[in-house]
Parts: sequence; structure tokens; C-alpha cells
Amino acid sequence: MKQFFTKTIVIAVVVGAAYLLFFSLVKVDTGRLRVIEDLRSHKVLRIVKPCAGTWAFAWERAFPWRYIIAEMSELRAAHFKINVSIPELSNLKEDYYAVRVPVRVSYRIDRDSFGDASKLSDGGRRADDLVKKFFDDELQRDLNNYLFPYQPEVLKAQVENILEGAVKKLEPELKRFGLLLESARITGGVIMPDRLIYNEGVMHAADLRKADRVVQKGLMEARSAMENEKIRNEQLYSKLREISEIISENPDILKYIYIDKMAGNVKVILSSDGEGVPRMLEKEVESGTGKTKEIDNLR
Repeated sequence: MKQFFTKTIVIAVVVGAAYLLFFSLVKVDTGRLRVIEDLRSHKVLRIVKPCAGTWAFAWERAFPWRYIIAEMSELRAAHFKINVSIPELSNLKEDYYAVRVPVRVSYRIDRDSFGDASKLSDGGRRADDLVKKFFDDELQRDLNNYLFPYQPEVLKAQVENILEGAVKKLEPELKRFGLLLESARITGGVIMPDRLIYNEGVMHAADLRKADRVVQKGLMEARSAMENEKIRNEQLYSKLREISEIISENPDILKYIYIDKMAGNVKVILSSDGEGVPRMLEKEVESGTGKTKEIDNLR
């Protein structure tokens, strides 16, 4: 019986190892990427790297109910519309007042140095977004020399050279992220505001800044009024707390204070019975009986 269980365990281990080895082998073709995608989160977990020629080991392939092996090209081509804001019109959010440069960028994903595999989720669009961000920032810096002061004619003549220079600057930066920049070129025409639109935008931006100052002033005044109201409420609360403490220490005081009249001079009347008179009022009560004493509490 013992030998039977031992043989069963050995057979199960061998079969399991054979299953894992057989289904974990993945062929990676030249110029292609194989990635492990989690079916639950729909995120790419890692890039499969060949270990013997074009063959790679991916144990996740043995669990098809949890993982899938997706394939994509190393070479990617992305089309961007780079919006470069004119410094004097930077607070205007409309593309109408920005320089728009349509660009087609080709780059390659280096499987050995590309670190953040999750950027390959959604078909690699997050990797495209990363490349676009680099081009956005670089072209904004390079075009600023022609945007302040605004020189649309000169910019149109130099935009191709500016893009070529941006590519040379970005190549080493993108390489650090495992992205090998192949080329970038302008597709279509560069759209930029003419002089009339530019002058209109300058006036519009000035009006917005003026309106913003008015709003900020109103907010400061409202904030100051709230602070003053808070101080008054705290002072009132402090006075009410003092009154509460006095009444708490002298609970019988409410038996002896009666409102005589509500006017500019409020008076209270003490009863003739001196027993139980609160300590704070004992000095005001006369030693005799049968008489009442009027106390002017505003005196």
C-alpha cells in the first residue's frame, strides 16, 4: 500500500512537471513582443524574454484561466497633435489660440530595458502617451523662442528643423525608458493663429486676468468676513460659558431674579426671604425681614 501511494505521488509530480514544461514554452518571433496579461485586472504584468534562441519560458501559460499570452509588435507608430501654448495666451484653454503641430512618431520597444510593462496595457496606448509627453515638453521649450514675441512667419519656416532638433534631444532620454526613437515627421500643415486672432487672444487674456483679480478680491473679502464672524461667535460662546458656570455654581439664583422690565435700565427684585440666597448676592440683601431690595444690575 505504501509503495502504491509513493508511485502515485511520483507519477503525479512527473505528469505535473511535464504539463508545466510543455505549456510554458513560448516562441518569440523577431520583431515581436510576447507579454503576460492578467485576465482579472486586464493589465500587462511582464514581457516574456527569450532564454534559448527564440524560445522563452512563461509558467503563466500553464494557467489559461488566469493569464493569457498577448502578442504585439516591437515597432510602434503613433500620431500626435502637439498643442503648444503661446506664452501671452497660456491662460486660454482653447486650442483655437495654440500652435498645433501634427506629428507621426515611430519608436521601438526594447524588451530587455523596458521596465514598466503595465504601460503596454490597452494595446500600448500608455507607452504612446509617455512618448507624447516628451514631445509636448520639448517642443514647448523649443518653440518658445518664436512665440515670444510672436513670429508666425519665421516659425512656419523653421518648424521642420525644430522637430529634427527635438528628435536628437529626445533619443537619449527615451532610451533610458527602454524606448528607441526611430523617426518623427510632421503630417499635414502646422496650424497657428494669425495676427488678428493673436491680438484678439491677448485682449481676451487681459479680460480674464482682470475678472480673476475681481474674483480673488471677493474671495478674500468673504474669507475676512467669515473670520470676523468666527471671532464674534467665539467671544459670545465665552460669555455664555461664563454665565453657565455662574448658574452652575449658584443654582438657586434663578429663584430670586425676576425681570422687572425690559428697557434701557433693567432691574431685578430679590424676595424678602434671605434663605438660600446665592453667595454672589448675599451682600445685596439687607439684614431685616419683610422688605425687598431693588438692585440695579446695570449700575
